[in-house]
Amino acid sequence: MEGFFFQLIAFGIVFMMFTTSFGNRYLWFMAGLLFIPDHFPLFNLLSTTSSRFFIFSLLVIFILKNNVSIIQKIKYFPFKYSWSLVLIGFILTCVFDERLNLSVPKIINRGFGFFLDNFLVFLLCFYLIRTIDELLDVYRKLLLFFAVLAIYGVYNIITKDNFYLTLISKIYGVRDFGEIYMSGRDGRFRISSFTWHPIYYGFVLSMGVLMSLLPLIIKRAKFSTKRIYLWILLGIIVNILFVNSRTPLFALVGGLTIFILFGLNINEKLRITFVGFILLFMISTTVPKFAAFVNDSLDTFSSKGSKLEGSSVEMRNRQLSASLFVFNRNPVFGNGIYYITENMGFNSQIEKITSDSDFAGFESYMYKMLIEQGIIGIVTQTIFIIAISIYLLRNIIGCRNKFRKQFAILNIAMLCCFLLFIFGTGDLGTFKIFFSILGINIKGIETLKQQELALLSKN
Repeated sequence: MEGFFFQLIAFGIVFMMFTTSFGNRYLWFMAGLLFIPDHFPLFNLLSTTSSRFFIFSLLVIFILKNNVSIIQKIKYFPFKYSWSLVLIGFILTCVFDERLNLSVPKIINRGFGFFLDNFLVFLLCFYLIRTIDELLDVYRKLLLFFAVLAIYGVYNIITKDNFYLTLISKIYGVRDFGEIYMSGRDGRFRISSFTWHPIYYGFVLSMGVLMSLLPLIIKRAKFSTKRIYLWILLGIIVNILFVNSRTPLFALVGGLTIFILFGLNINEKLRITFVGFILLFMISTTVPKFAAFVNDSLDTFSSKGSKLEGSSVEMRNRQLSASLFVFNRNPVFGNGIYYITENMGFNSQIEKITSDSDFAGFESYMYKMLIEQGIIGIVTQTIFIIAISIYLLRNIIGCRNKFRKQFAILNIAMLCCFLLFIFGTGDLGTFKIFFSILGINIKGIETLKQQELALLSKN
């Protein structure tokens, strides 16, 4: 009965996506991604996870509610070639996957399914924004979602309870990561709010921090409005500290460094640096465990490793060597999508892992590409990321519009944060969140560019 309740909520979100339009449709879609965890089959008949259900629903809505065909829409997408190349790479990997026996339905289901789960939202969300004002409105409302995540995260901290994840785990018979990590079984107390895993939650919060910078840098925003987002930012930062994970923190620091260095003028740099030092001083003096956590985290980069459970440089070297050994079996097209879990015995539950100990937790997306996708996957996705980087750099170099330049730099910071995270600890389902945000951001940049061209033509 409780399972039906969550299915009803999912259908309710999809109904709102269908009846509303553009920016509001995006907000309902993100509500589904952020507040319904993605580690259980939402519909047992099809074994459909919540995120795949929402993405597929968005695709159906996109096709049904647009007069222009999807092929014509793709023509105006700035990354149509590199984005399509990624899909071709996945299909080729599946075609040469001996386990699928050249079965067309299996190839489409696995190749397109993986693309749908991770990359399709980039195009779909790109078309959910029409104007820059609509983008800013979406940002303001979406940051309120992060405020809800942060408030429930504070509840986790105070009560050491996550009844929401516990309820879902009992209904669907899946692992209760909320209870496991808040119990401190791995040596650390970690929160995950409404999301399925603390480390994944750390990345979501990192995106929230970077997104909260946009309302703060807009000159026309009222001081009272900025104050609200400063409080939201503070709540997000508190949650990040209690996620108690190194990779999201390092990834965020990398993204923030890029934005502060290249996106702010000298006065803003000094002000941010000053406030940052004060916050660090306050946190380190009031939360002694934070300083110890930072020191132990830095030990990760030493050969001896960290006292915290996780990986050291030595462990990463062993993982890379072991991954290269498997990669050499099928270097061009890889061994096939999901090969790590289906054929190598990797499992999220430590007691069920049968894979070689040298692989540990496959703590980098690079290992997945080497083993499962081969050279074809590495090359196509590298081209895709390079295309995005070049596009953003073109909107920075020689750009006269300060806001467009700052926004492009902010997107470079987000891209850097994302890459540091997935190569530092694995993807953990972060592609759909990142590309949903990047999709509306790119549309915002395109809109600003068109506005500038229109002004130039008038003059």
